[in-house]
Amino acid sequence: MIRFVIPAYNEAENIPKLLADLAPVARELGARVIIVDDGSTDGTAEVIREHARDMHLAVVQHTVNRGLGTAINTGIRSALKESSDDDAIITLEADTTSDLSDLPRMMEVFDRGTDVVLASVSNTFRYLGGLRQIHTLSSLYRVYRAGTLRRAADTYGYLLVREPGFAANVELLLKLYNAGASVAEVPTTNDWTTRKGESKMQLKPTVLAYFRVMAAQIVGRIQPPPVSPLAEATAALPIAEKSSAAPLATSEPQPVAQPG
Repeated sequence: MIRFVIPAYNEAENIPKLLADLAPVARELGARVIIVDDGSTDGTAEVIREHARDMHLAVVQHTVNRGLGTAINTGIRSALKESSDDDAIITLEADTTSDLSDLPRMMEVFDRGTDVVLASVSNTFRYLGGLRQIHTLSSLYRVYRAGTLRRAADTYGYLLVREPGFAANVELLLKLYNAGASVAEVPTTNDWTTRKGESKMQLKPTVLAYFRVMAAQIVGRIQPPPVSPLAEATAALPIAEKSSAAPLATSEPQPVAQPG
């Protein structure tokens, strides 16, 4: 099963095109769409309902604007409540800049067993975190394996996405990468000409937040705790003695609770 998670803040102008483009894709995939309206004041939620077409679509609303990171957190947790571990959770922009024609290639890579697939453009912030092999840390357009996100949510709790703004994408990717999640990239381009209105990103706070996240990465504060579902899932298994025939016991992760 596939679930789209789309954070949206004051995107009433872009929602009609977003849903018109997404509807045939979601129908073909049998996907569910979850849009998080992050305290919009321009009637975004109403426009979503007017243009929902015949999609399996739900709107989760924040009463006030809480930032992209919080909206991502809300959407991911909503999706996890109804997802199996091998399901795909796809995050993408509400402003129509995510190129849906890249999705088939992203799903091919996901179906080969990759935990996180990025729609990737070049980004210099990767050098600060020491992840030179990954070209894009900050993009929202991604395919996640639900089980990988669930173990991360069990590990970090409500701090899974701590950054409220655009740096949340970097933070979440670093947490998953540090825990051993497999990451792959599919090249993409962002077509800003399709977007109506201005970007919601404020440059100075966002740049400062990126540096804050990268500093936390460099000093090891983003690493999962040594005793955690993520650490257990990615730790090397001990070599069993020849005389031992009993298999190692494992436990399934518990469902993630909806944040209150």
